[in-house]
Amino acid sequence: MSTASTANTLDEPRLTWPLPGILAARARAHGAAVCLIDAVTGEEETYEGLLSAAGRVAHGLTQLGIEPGDTVATMITHSLDTYRVWFGLTHIGVLEVPLSTRYKGHMLRHVLEDSGARAVILDEVFLDELVAVLEGAPLPRLRWVVVRGTHDAAGVPSSVDVLRLDEIGASSTAGDRGEEDWERLPHELSMVLYTSGTTGASKGVLVPWGQVGSVAAGAFPEGTHQDGDVLYCPFPPNHIGGRLFPAIGIRHGLPVVIRESFSASEFWRDIERHHCTTAPLVSAMANILWRAPADERDGRTPLRNVLMLPVIDEFRQFEERFGVRICTVFNMTEISIALQSGWEVEDPRSCGRVRVGPPGYELRLVDDNDWEVEPGQVGELVCRTEEPWTLNAGYFGRPEQTAAAWRNGWFHTGDAFRRDDAGRYYFVDRIKDAIRRRGENVSSFEVEREVRDHPEVVDCAAIGVPSPLGEEDIKLFAVTVADSTLTEADVIAHVAAKAPSFMVPTFVEFVPDLPRTQATERVRKAELRDSQGGASRVE
Repeated sequence: MSTASTANTLDEPRLTWPLPGILAARARAHGAAVCLIDAVTGEEETYEGLLSAAGRVAHGLTQLGIEPGDTVATMITHSLDTYRVWFGLTHIGVLEVPLSTRYKGHMLRHVLEDSGARAVILDEVFLDELVAVLEGAPLPRLRWVVVRGTHDAAGVPSSVDVLRLDEIGASSTAGDRGEEDWERLPHELSMVLYTSGTTGASKGVLVPWGQVGSVAAGAFPEGTHQDGDVLYCPFPPNHIGGRLFPAIGIRHGLPVVIRESFSASEFWRDIERHHCTTAPLVSAMANILWRAPADERDGRTPLRNVLMLPVIDEFRQFEERFGVRICTVFNMTEISIALQSGWEVEDPRSCGRVRVGPPGYELRLVDDNDWEVEPGQVGELVCRTEEPWTLNAGYFGRPEQTAAAWRNGWFHTGDAFRRDDAGRYYFVDRIKDAIRRRGENVSSFEVEREVRDHPEVVDCAAIGVPSPLGEEDIKLFAVTVADSTLTEADVIAHVAAKAPSFMVPTFVEFVPDLPRTQATERVRKAELRDSQGGASRVE
């Protein structure tokens, strides 16, 4: 990495100072400092280089005819081009719609149609997926396809122009402009992020720049980021988690190492090769690292700070083994980190307490009619903030769903929580994932926690299925270790020995893997409900 690797001598950016303006200020003050590093290719980008490249992208797309207010879908692997394109689009007032690189067929078509994309910028390896969608029926608003890499336009309708990204604005010097040209306001939109769709069709979340700034400012406890730190981001860019660490890096003037997705075999190599001090881990990733055989390098890497979502039960042992400290938060695409634990995680089941300081979060747990419930009772988490534009601006093209989510002046998260007398919040379940069984509301999250304690279970997911007795029975999908001899009866006996009878599964199905969202690794339970077959009943 370049010796000019940090640029954190600017004054602390205001919470509401949008990221493009911060990028421009750092390019002016510390242009040669490293901003981003691609873990796969080793390529680096400086602040000055990123701003200039974004300006060329902006100029080239404008020359094509793309106008402010248009939506442009992107389907590119997490790379330096992700940010050249993002800042280039926002520079000309165009909304980016990042797509998962796993999208195909109906899912790909849904997002392109729903967002009304005028153009698609994608890697050449995904062009065939787009062509397959266009063969089914044309997308009337789609006018341009911009390919990252070489391309073969065969199969693309003649109504769509196909170009190469590296040819867009290649000779332009449009990026060499003053800092003021890059300023944005907190209420202006940064992108449209489609939700994971764990309970239904994905919706496009309108994400203001003020929300991006609030997420970046609140991911870690105050004082975490120090001169010389290097951040690591193993998430794809179609989710707020994938954009979060580069946003933190630009905000604090720290280099960020990006990788398209988590790799257990490359994680510690990346940490050591690039001297990464700070990284996020969803629980599935943390469990993989924790369960790996002990290594003499454990605890001797540069890694010190881990944001773990959610915290695994063995977090204390994880901290000791790998020489790190752990914090956790609660966030979702629509908000900007409402709960934080700090560096002293008191209970691995808790998401922490209400975030202190800007943007001034206020939280409630409410019943179906929005009346606040008592501490210890389960209710839906609703929130609002004192500073405007630090939460979502609604759902793209869906005014009724926007109004429903924002009813009575509070944003309704759709997540069930309980709060203890000490002010700690505990995630219970997605409202739509809760199981009603024998007069009890059963948390699928808590059933899964019990099952994961079995040493032969790698992962699992619980859903409700119709019961002949009324209400629902519990069906469990389980992924086991290689060569496991675990039976359905074993799983049921394991839960029965540890949990109330109403939490014991009726059906168990062993599967090689669980369908997951790409960025957050959340299980797509809607897909599991649709499958339904293959269960074994154990009396």
